[in-house]
Amino acid sequence: MNLKEAGIGEGISEVIVTTKSASGEPNAAPIGIIAVTNEDENENNYFVRLYKGSKTLSNARETNKLAANVTNDAVLFVKAAFEPLTETQFSLFNGFPVLKEANSWILFDCTFSEKTRETFVFRLTALAVKTNRKEVKAINRGRNAVIEAAILATRNAITEDERDRAEREKLMALYARIVEKCGGSREKEALKILQEKT
Repeated sequence: MNLKEAGIGEGISEVIVTTKSASGEPNAAPIGIIAVTNEDENENNYFVRLYKGSKTLSNARETNKLAANVTNDAVLFVKAAFEPLTETQFSLFNGFPVLKEANSWILFDCTFSEKTRETFVFRLTALAVKTNRKEVKAINRGRNAVIEAAILATRNAITEDERDRAEREKLMALYARIVEKCGGSREKEALKILQEKT
């Protein structure tokens, strides 16, 4: 399966990960999918780092599956970070939740790889890939900045170190200025939601 065509390239690709609990309740959260090139096999190996206490981790451990939903919708990204998505935003693939509005999604099997003090790392194996639309867009600094700000805000929600928190808040203010200068209406709407949530 060519995951590059679905939008997952080398490095860390920021996506909205969907999971479901053993009872079938869907969940969505922005998370980075890590692709590491294996030079011997000339292909990428995929991993995900999930934080302790998160619903995503709990669901992945219960079902051993997750879906990486590729989107460039900043509003959807921010909403998934701070509030439960509605049932109407999901569709099902073989009973597994994926996002209707995703440009593409990849369903992965996850196998526990390693544990740190705060995270669990899983190795990912692609089971299915679907591309709903191939969107070609120029880089927009506003969209990139709002995604970075959302990532920092989610980290602030789980950290207790005040120095780290203060540094992230300075960066978030910088990203907000970039969004105001370079972003379009969707990026500015996403920034407004982010500021309300934090």
